[in-house]
Amino acid sequence: MNYNKLDKNAKKSWVISRGIAAVIITAILLGVKWFFTDKIHVKFFINGSFYINVIIGIIILFSVVDFILYPFIEYAQWKYIITNDKVEFSEGIYYIKTTIIPIVRIQHIKINQGPINKILNLADVHMYTAGGEHQIPNLSIEKANEISEYLKDKIKEKVDENDR
Repeated sequence: MNYNKLDKNAKKSWVISRGIAAVIITAILLGVKWFFTDKIHVKFFINGSFYINVIIGIIILFSVVDFILYPFIEYAQWKYIITNDKVEFSEGIYYIKTTIIPIVRIQHIKINQGPINKILNLADVHMYTAGGEHQIPNLSIEKANEISEYLKDKIKEKVDENDR
């Protein structure tokens, strides 16, 4: 079986969105530290400022690693295949999770496009089953529409078969 990869712009999308999150997290942490150490002079923060700085530094380091490194690892791990009877995809960074969804179990399909993906002409295909929601993220908008139409046709075929 030949698995498909996500669109190459998926890496850009993840880097941009995680970069925005890293900047927001860093600003909040530094703002809270400044507020408590410079404005309130809470005794714990003055005596424990070394520990607070270490904790803040570790959190910022993890958010920077998540922003710079993880999108490339995640892109390398992500793969999917759609056959006549199932949708299968693998994802993960530390642990690889493979999900197999029988097409007959899909109840409805949604294509979602956030602001970053809209700029990069990407979309996510969301598939809803009785067991929950599954998605294939960061596909080209054309590929997302193609997958959506294919799945709709296959679901209609399976329903028509069962009605006979």
